[in-house]
Amino acid sequence: MKLNEYDLVDRSNRPTTSSKVAIQIYFLNDGSYYDPYDIKDVTIFRRDTFTYPSSILDQSGLIPLAASAYAKGYFAASAGSVNGYQDPSSYFEGASSIYRIDTGQYVAVLDGDFGTTGYVSAWDINVVNGASAVGEYLDIWTIKNTANSDYQTVINSFYLQDDTFVTVTEPIIFNTNHRLITKKIPLGSKKDVKITTSFVVENANLNDAMRNLITNAAILNPAVKIEKINEDPNIPARVTVSGYENTSGVTTQTGNDTIIFTWDTENLKTHPEMVTGNLGNMRGIYVITLKYDLLSERIVTPQMYLQLV
Repeated sequence: MKLNEYDLVDRSNRPTTSSKVAIQIYFLNDGSYYDPYDIKDVTIFRRDTFTYPSSILDQSGLIPLAASAYAKGYFAASAGSVNGYQDPSSYFEGASSIYRIDTGQYVAVLDGDFGTTGYVSAWDINVVNGASAVGEYLDIWTIKNTANSDYQTVINSFYLQDDTFVTVTEPIIFNTNHRLITKKIPLGSKKDVKITTSFVVENANLNDAMRNLITNAAILNPAVKIEKINEDPNIPARVTVSGYENTSGVTTQTGNDTIIFTWDTENLKTHPEMVTGNLGNMRGIYVITLKYDLLSERIVTPQMYLQLV
């Protein structure tokens, strides 16, 4: 994902100890994304130090002062922020803040290039970036759901891999495969467009262990283009309704490299191409094209087709 034009590696996309890791979280309530009233902070701990919640939280369910010595990272809202978060446009490298991406979607950035992550006023300490070793980590979010509720903690985890340094004596040859899972979308709906991705290393001189290591390379800068196919000869045969630049940074991916882009088809009703008449009937066939960076190559997928019904 991107945050203020900076490339981040999602927690599920095999981040390393030197990555800019997007510690993302999604809040849901009654089946819908929602914004907590306040997000106080995010604290990082090693999983092998605290193997279960009661070993790190006090009787009120919060992080006690005694745990400060074990913190490996800390993020909190900066001065002037609202409800414990900031706008993504204010992010810069090394910033120790929490950013709201969308309703219910927040991110803090664990940057392996910086030695300090944040200052904890309640503990009066600067937390040194201790997430420099391979292993599993806990990210503990302290939140308040409503103005009158108490603070509570939400615990998730992520895994940092080693900065795997390898050498090969020939260029990497690989093939990629893609499949569009989403085939039909009702007009007016807001739907996740999902594309599975995989690639196979074909160098015959590499052993299986080396091939498996290379296939763990991260997919970077995924973006999706959506085009409408028109059969009416009086209007353009193909019209772009969402370019790569519109989706770069807002596409997400899962741990198995499924790329997800949320398409709000209601926006077609006010799209500039609809106003000019070039879009024709909003229902019909749309072409989906995925683009991303992998190793030294930029992959543009074959066209995949989706029907708006």
